[in-house]
Amino acid sequence: MTPEALHRTHLTALVTGEVDTAARLRHQFQAKDHGIAAEHLRAAVAVVLEYRFGPGAGLGAGLIDYNRLGEFMTELRQAGRGTVPPPDHLAVEAVTRALYGEPHLAEPLSEQRRSQAHYSALAHELARHPWLKANPEHLVHYARKRMTTWILGRPED
Repeated sequence: MTPEALHRTHLTALVTGEVDTAARLRHQFQAKDHGIAAEHLRAAVAVVLEYRFGPGAGLGAGLIDYNRLGEFMTELRQAGRGTVPPPDHLAVEAVTRALYGEPHLAEPLSEQRRSQAHYSALAHELARHPWLKANPEHLVHYARKRMTTWILGRPED
């Protein structure tokens, strides 16, 4: 499997909730692939958060609406009750706000904490939008486009 296909398949597994498959795929990663996978996940979260907070996540949209963020965090806390391990709510808030103009909030977090927070946000939003989970190729496509914009500074031609 090519590295590109591996990352696409890994992200698809995360989107569809196939965590065991995603874990098996991570065993095939080279050292640099963990960071690339984390960026794929961040891009997917940026795409899904736009359905809640508006366009431009990770693209300079400006500050998030704090009332809507409060509602999101309340939902996340309620949904995470009894979950083992419990979601790191402060990290989820930090990575969410980082995508909306406050990147300094996510900087102190380790790559693992950021990825776990991104996955918590992704899973929560996918539960709210089952059509995205049912069409992972749509989400993966737009996440890859978001990453291209981050890398090139503009959308793909």
